[in-house]
Amino acid sequence: MKKDLELFLKKYIPLADTSDFINAFQITKVLKKKDFLLQPDQNSNFLAFITKGTFRVFFYDNDAVDITVWFSFKGMMVGDLLAFYQGTKARFYIEAVEDSEILIIPKNSLEELYLKRPDYRQFGRKYAEFVAINVMERMLSLQTKTAKERYRELLARPEYMKKIPLKYLASYIGITDSSLSRIRKNLS
Repeated sequence: MKKDLELFLKKYIPLADTSDFINAFQITKVLKKKDFLLQPDQNSNFLAFITKGTFRVFFYDNDAVDITVWFSFKGMMVGDLLAFYQGTKARFYIEAVEDSEILIIPKNSLEELYLKRPDYRQFGRKYAEFVAINVMERMLSLQTKTAKERYRELLARPEYMKKIPLKYLASYIGITDSSLSRIRKNLS
């Protein structure tokens, strides 16, 4: 478990000794499929590193329609980053798509690490850049590509196709289940 975390951290801070960072992830949590890691109005003062499983991040729109905005897989971080960085209550649901395990780092522990170890601040900056780039690419895709093009993008990501139920994939690319069925039928 900790080896995967070390590999993740080394992507962002390749020259740093990450042992203090790894040791700050002191809470291990096991979630069953459909369990919530986080729900709206809960404290979102942590980030979680996924050592096993898959999570989806979603919210309900004004018509009570479930809108999936993000997926996180083994070897990735997950959290309500909007609430985490703003210091507010969660706005999103984070649900385990399958049985999962995570390592948690509280926000105050992360901030202490940044103060004690300036080389760890690079992680915060580079990770924030990674997230911002991904969010902007996703927004651009939703605004400029057809549903068929967005589905083809998912086909290039086998982890999505293997682990995520079709109803969540449809929501993620901004279409209904029946529209996704038509696209899949036309592509086969």
